[in-house]
Parts: sequence; C-alpha cells; structure tokens
Amino acid sequence: MFFYLCVSLYVCLIGITLRINTKKEYVPRCNVDVLSKFTKRTDFLVESEKAAHARKHVIQGENIPNTGNHRESCLNVLLIMLESTSRINSVRYLRKTRKYLLETLDATELLGYNKVALNTRPNMAALLTGDFLENLSCFKNKEGVDQCPFIWKEFSKLGYTTHYGQDAYSTFYSKDMSGFKYQPTDYYDQPFHDANEQGKPQFLHLCFNGKSSSEYVNERMFNLVSNLKDNPFFSLSMHIRMTHNSLTRAVTIDKLISKTLQGLHKNSILNNTFLALLGDHGIRSGKVRPTFIGQLEERLPLMFIYVPPWFKTKYCSYFKNLRTNARRLTTHFDTHSTLLHLLDLDNNQHAMKTYRQKGISLFNEIPSNRSCQDANISSKWCAFLNQERIIQLVENSASLQYTNCRLHEICIGFNNHISCNFIFAINKKRRIYQRDSQTVKPV
Repeated sequence: MFFYLCVSLYVCLIGITLRINTKKEYVPRCNVDVLSKFTKRTDFLVESEKAAHARKHVIQGENIPNTGNHRESCLNVLLIMLESTSRINSVRYLRKTRKYLLETLDATELLGYNKVALNTRPNMAALLTGDFLENLSCFKNKEGVDQCPFIWKEFSKLGYTTHYGQDAYSTFYSKDMSGFKYQPTDYYDQPFHDANEQGKPQFLHLCFNGKSSSEYVNERMFNLVSNLKDNPFFSLSMHIRMTHNSLTRAVTIDKLISKTLQGLHKNSILNNTFLALLGDHGIRSGKVRPTFIGQLEERLPLMFIYVPPWFKTKYCSYFKNLRTNARRLTTHFDTHSTLLHLLDLDNNQHAMKTYRQKGISLFNEIPSNRSCQDANISSKWCAFLNQERIIQLVENSASLQYTNCRLHEICIGFNNHISCNFIFAINKKRRIYQRDSQTVKPV
C-alpha cells in the first residue's frame, strides 16, 4: 500500500513539474475566436464557373490533367517578393540567401532587372497584370480591384490552387484604392495578418506574439506548398514590413529566407517548381537614396529565378535564353510574360510574340540592344541611359587638381578632414575657389 502511495505521489510531482515547465515556455498566440472569424471566408470566390470547378477539384486532391502537357511540364509557381530590396543591397545583407541560390540551386540572377514605376503598387501591378496601373480602369473601381487581370486567374483556370499572402495591406489598399472586395485566391493570408495585428500599431509594428511578420509569411507559405506539392499551385508571398524603407533590416531575414529555401529543396518541393525571389524596387528613402549608387539601387531590384534540373535538359533552349538574359535589360513586364509562358511551354509560337505587347518571356532571348523605350521603361526610371563622353580641358591645372583631390576624398569615404587644400568649385563666372578646413574663399 505504501509502495502504491509513493508511486502516485511521484506521478503527481512529475505532472506538476511538466505543467510548470509548460507554463514557463508558453508563448501567447493570436485570439483563436478572432482568427476563425477572419479566416473562414471561402464563400467569396467570384470567378467563372469553369475556373471555380477546376479549383474545387484541385483543393479536393483530384489532379486535373493538363491537355497536351506532361505533369512534369506543369510547373508550380512560387514567387517571394522582398519589398524595397535591390540587387546591390542583397549583396550586402542577404549573403546566406545569395550563396544558397547561386551555389546550391544554380539559380539565375538578372543583373539588368529594372523597375518600371515609382513604388510597390505600380511595380507589382505591372508584374501581376502585365500593364501599367494607370492603363487599367479596374484599379479605379470604387467597388474594388477584383476585376483586374491578375496573373493568378490564368493559373486558376488551368486547375492550379492559388495563394496570395503579404504582411501589410498597403499594396492594393489606400484612400484611393479599395482593394479586394472578395477573396482573390483560394488561400488568402490577409485576414490572418489583420487579426494578428489587432490592437497593435499599424504597419510599423514588426513583431507579433514573439515572431517577426516575415516569419509568419514564410511559415504560412511553406506549410501550404508542402501540403500542395502533389498538385499544381501558384503562390505569391510578399514581405513588406521588415524591409520597407530600411537599408539594413534585410539582414534580419537573411537566415530565415535561406532556411526556407533549404527546406523547400530538402522536401523536394523545388523539383517541380519555378521559383522567383525578387524585389519590387530598391530603397527609396534615407541617406543613400540621393547618391549616385542610391539612384541605381532604387531602379535595379533583386531578381533570382530558379528552374528544376530536368527543365534545363528538356527545355535547354529556354534555359540557355534565360542565362543569356541575365545580362540583358529586363523588367516586371518580362516576368509577367514568363509566367504566362509557363502555362504553355510546348507552344513554339511563344517565340514569335510578346504578351500584352509590353513584355518578352525570359525563356526567349531578349535583344542585346534593347533600350528602355523598347522595354516600356520611362527615362525617369531607366538605369541604362545612353552615356555621353565628357571632354575635359586638362590644360586648366586648377580643374585637374580639383578632380584628383575630389576623387581622393570620395575614395576614403567622404572624409571632410583630409590633409588636402584643393580647388573646391568653379562658378559660372569662372572664378576659382579654394577650400581649407574652415572656409571657402576666392583665390
């Protein structure tokens, strides 16, 4: 009897200990009731009956055959957008991600990828619709942007399960734009993020219940595509908060993005997936922006494209063109055309036309002499304007001295205290000024 009493007491003590430890490690989560209210919105699907029927079959796990295409050719699409992230800034702060993409996945980096508009909204509109935002009346509809020709609608028609998620509502919602009145994709993460941030500062808040907003975006995307990997899917995830208007915060998600890519690769999700890791534009504010390199960064966003190994063999000419285009002038319009091309890879007619007359599929070779005008980039946003040779009169020793000393100052990091009294400026009256450590005075 005493033995059983001791055993019971021991079990109780273990239970108490476990409960104490559980309480110690508990991290508060979102209000479940609030979340359920926001996430149960499956009654808002408003596309054609044919598209809805196809989507219904995919959700239930019944893979609809692609007429004329082998399942291997029916590539999944996974788009990951990092807001305000330029290629140059990825070299600074996304080192782990870049290394994994280039060395392990053998992804293609587009070095001449140029934005086509000012900020996130018009650039993403170009990528998702293939046209400028101002050209589409649907974006001015007070009832919402649901009628706009978003690219995921084309994938949905062919039986793809669609997903759209971002950690801020700002892209298609503002005082001038009503956003989505109905759920735009099969899986839509915005209600989750709306519920998650209730009672917290809007937009500027980066962390929710012990996780960054980007962790939630990645977690939801990874779990979804892991469950859908046997069926075709289109997924767009947009990281807004962590990198918005920040040059340095990209470093905080470098490990996260890298680990996510590793997980996708390890779980064989990338075996049948077209992956694009991109920026909408570069940094648009801060001390770097007014500099020459800052203006280039703003115009040249990040763009990596990955295709599986079998694609490189089966569509060797497409892959060769993609590699060639890595050093050509490319835009969001070209990405849109490429996504449409993915829907019909075996149609040889694609090489003879462009989609919506603004983009060229990246699987077709882009002309080496392509200009910004050809690519529908206004001169304001063009990073590749024609260069003009500047002839200097080196006979003017003052000008030469100024140039040499100015270059020296730039090279040592804009140090204003270098031991160099040099010619500072030549005004319109051609008077020469000399700068020392304290004053600027005529010579």
